[in-house]
Amino acid sequence: MPLYEYACQHCDEKFELLIRGQEKPACPHCKSKKLTRLLSVVSGHVADGSSGGGGGMPDGGCDMPQCGMGGCGMGGMDMGGLGGMMALLLAVFLSWAGTAIAAEPPARLLVVTVTQGFRHKSIETAEPIIEQLGRESGLFHVNYLRQPAGEEEFAKAFAPEALDEFDGVIFASTTGELPIPDVDAFLTWIKKGKAFIGMHAASDTFKNNDAYVEMIGGHFAGHPWNAGGEHAFVVHEPSHPLASMVPERFRWKDEIYQYDLRYNPDNLRVLVSLDMTASTPKEPWHVPVSWVRTYGDGRVFYTNFGHNDATWQEPAYQQHLIEGIRWALGRSEAASKPNPEVQAAEYLRSVVAAAAEATGGNADDLLAKADARIAKDPGFAVGLRPRMLELRGMEAAARKDAYTAILAELK
Repeated sequence: MPLYEYACQHCDEKFELLIRGQEKPACPHCKSKKLTRLLSVVSGHVADGSSGGGGGMPDGGCDMPQCGMGGCGMGGMDMGGLGGMMALLLAVFLSWAGTAIAAEPPARLLVVTVTQGFRHKSIETAEPIIEQLGRESGLFHVNYLRQPAGEEEFAKAFAPEALDEFDGVIFASTTGELPIPDVDAFLTWIKKGKAFIGMHAASDTFKNNDAYVEMIGGHFAGHPWNAGGEHAFVVHEPSHPLASMVPERFRWKDEIYQYDLRYNPDNLRVLVSLDMTASTPKEPWHVPVSWVRTYGDGRVFYTNFGHNDATWQEPAYQQHLIEGIRWALGRSEAASKPNPEVQAAEYLRSVVAAAAEATGGNADDLLAKADARIAKDPGFAVGLRPRMLELRGMEAAARKDAYTAILAELK
């Protein structure tokens, strides 16, 4: 379908139109059909208005045998001077760029669903859905490392020459100490520019390997928010591509993890957190749910969602996964700089919500005071984080004095 440049004889405006078949063009400005065709670009061939390089295009054909384009006037011409040459070069570049983009092959991902501890029933649902998402989006192809893979299968799959065939690895609800022969080499492979995508219990994997825990961001330390409950969540960046498919505040039925003290907010950009103010039970700490991070030259995307079968079948969750995988593969760009101030602010809101419930205080008033202090000083909650962390080591009955001291800071 050729692209032509025209000048309107009625209003003197110039414009470009794509012409289908024998379609009669009209000026988009005044609707007149009295037009002069100035330039066409067809399959990289520029046709100027006349053999002298200007004016309207004659009705005669081109005398270049390879052209076959009526009204070209290309034979022996100077391609319309610099303007015609530039148009040709632009057309060739755009054609090349479009072909290059379209030809980008699907990524190759190794999907690991092996478990050495608890095994989630939803893995049977997750496996075909991950393959389907890759196939239908055209974003990736998958190879699986499934149960009952053991040391021999892991040695083959995680050998350097085998890993180099892949663009990234997905851990879909893996658990326990997987028999990867050299975890440090695997982590180095990610750092060299590969993708790591973790879903749900990927954070309940390699408990005894601090380097893995540091890479993924945190390690499972229980789930007071069980699979049968509908819990509240807050999206910290509603326009972020990896979280824009859900409302800023929403409720979802799934099992939600909390993480041990190796969790480091300075490494991660948290996109979704548990909204403790609207969830039960109320615990005085931040519960991140989905995050991203850079890891050397590699990228890490983790989401805690995925315990329940219904979650995997939810279109919003599937889109969350697609965009997370796309970003981790470097096929899209999105903010990934750590946001510890945002996390500390959510930590303080969780403490205030738990304190209000425990002491009988007015939660709305206390939360309003906390938000006002944070708005005035974004670093305020960060400064309180060491004291808020102390609550993790206290029994619920022993927290009253600590609550009182923290709430006093809001005045």
